[in-house]
Amino acid sequence: MKNLILLLFLFLLIVSCSNPNEQEELMSQVDFMQVPEPSSGKPVPKVVQQHAASKKLIRQGTIEFETTDAERTRSQIMAAVSKHHAYVSLDKQDKSADKISFMLIIRVPSAQFDTFLNSATEGVPYFDNRVIDVKDVTAEFVDTEITLKTKKQIESRYLQLLEKASNIKDILSIEKELGTIRTEIESTEGQLKLLTDEVQYSTLKIKFYKISSTPAVFSYQVKSSIVTGWENLLSALLAVINIWPFLLITIALYIAFSRRRKRKRLADAIGSL
Repeated sequence: MKNLILLLFLFLLIVSCSNPNEQEELMSQVDFMQVPEPSSGKPVPKVVQQHAASKKLIRQGTIEFETTDAERTRSQIMAAVSKHHAYVSLDKQDKSADKISFMLIIRVPSAQFDTFLNSATEGVPYFDNRVIDVKDVTAEFVDTEITLKTKKQIESRYLQLLEKASNIKDILSIEKELGTIRTEIESTEGQLKLLTDEVQYSTLKIKFYKISSTPAVFSYQVKSSIVTGWENLLSALLAVINIWPFLLITIALYIAFSRRRKRKRLADAIGSL
């Protein structure tokens, strides 16, 4: 209201000035104050977001790529394993006529998963296959913790009842229930331990291979053919040894039949004389 009266007073003062120059000078000296917007008086609510560290995430990945130097690539990966406090859970190597393949399964601390991946694959121009999967198991983790806490409370209650039991029947019944609940507790603890391990350590499967050159392929094929031929020969000999009784009987029958046939021919020749 006071601001409105002040504005009206200034307007009348300007109009009353007969000299236009005086009006412009007065207008230039007037500082119109902005009227502040009314406040509702209600505080602005703050959105509380759950911190990423409180989430339970399981990260798993698979990558595959070609390399020109398999030994150097493997050394680079193992150096990254040592640097990021990871460990190798599987180390596999396969060799065929046209390529040599490697597969490593690495368990990496989850906080260092991205840096490990970048370090282990530094210099790789492209990936034949690259899949990174993130699974949120926060709800499952919390449910398992609550279940474990509840079962331990039940166990504690049974122990209290066991102390108060006065006859053998009640004692045996309570001990039976205690055995059941303790088995369930161990199972739940195992599930929680597995979830904790998968959350703390991410799993990365690394596959890489090197294509063999043409001379190497030919020499490998020659060597493989010689080995295969020798194995087939040994297999044939073993097969003959396995059926030696049948061979012996067959040979004996053949000799007996031949002698009989020879005698018959001799008898026919004598009879014709």
